[in-house]
Amino acid sequence: MPKVSVIVPVYNVEKLLERCLNSVLNQSFQDFELLLIDDGSKDSSGQICDNYAKKDQRVRVWHIPNGGQSAARNLGIDNVYGTYIVFIDSDDFVELYMIEYMVNTIKKYNSDIVQCSFTNLYKNTEKFKQDKIIEQKIGSKDFLELFLTKWDSNLFWNKLFKREVIENVFFKEGRCIDDEFFTYKCVINSKSIVTSNKIVYNYRMRKSGVMKSESSQKQILKDRVDYLYERYEIVRKIYKDLDKDFLEHLLTYYLIISKDYYVDEKLLDYMKNNLKSIKGKIIT
Repeated sequence: MPKVSVIVPVYNVEKLLERCLNSVLNQSFQDFELLLIDDGSKDSSGQICDNYAKKDQRVRVWHIPNGGQSAARNLGIDNVYGTYIVFIDSDDFVELYMIEYMVNTIKKYNSDIVQCSFTNLYKNTEKFKQDKIIEQKIGSKDFLELFLTKWDSNLFWNKLFKREVIENVFFKEGRCIDDEFFTYKCVINSKSIVTSNKIVYNYRMRKSGVMKSESSQKQILKDRVDYLYERYEIVRKIYKDLDKDFLEHLLTYYLIISKDYYVDEKLLDYMKNNLKSIKGKIIT
């Protein structure tokens, strides 16, 4: 059995895919499998995946009708063999020491998740040298509190997960937002998380015409309304002393969303219905 399962959903990234795959296959840590899920690509991405599978037995490929990245990642989760799981987006690439560092760190602290740092890639971005690496082990409850102040806590592609904390946790399909419905549930399933400022991931900011459309912007707002409410309901049942902080966070962002350019009466009514069940808490 491989130590690590790397899940990469692939869709129309023929110009960037090879750099991503090479950054995985050339890792200093070699005990892993690479799961490539071709999500109905219309360019040569699917063929590129097959070519890599022919050259390297650690690569497994699925070709599926286009259903979105969440569906592709869920297929990957259903087919992993590794002790640990990491997710990488096919238009990004990782440092060659990433898996080795993350595996060593999660074992060093006997933790369930390790979160590392990353760079945002823009044109002419230059890397900088890190002088000091800071690692910290914290409990899952304390890490949940970071969700209220540190946006990168929500991310999943900057983390390595023990396989057991992902069991029965899947990405919500049909959503524009992936992270928020997934990561906090894995944190709840864990006992401790290690945070590190070591840069291991290179995140590429790409402009997408689809994501900039009005329908997508409205779906993103709907996703945020749903995950904020869902997360609040789940967290407060497990950690009652976090109720107030997560409620205030929910109300703050509902107010922000209500002023968004793309909000409509339908979504406002939907938000009001969500708040009816906690009306007494709001008054208090």
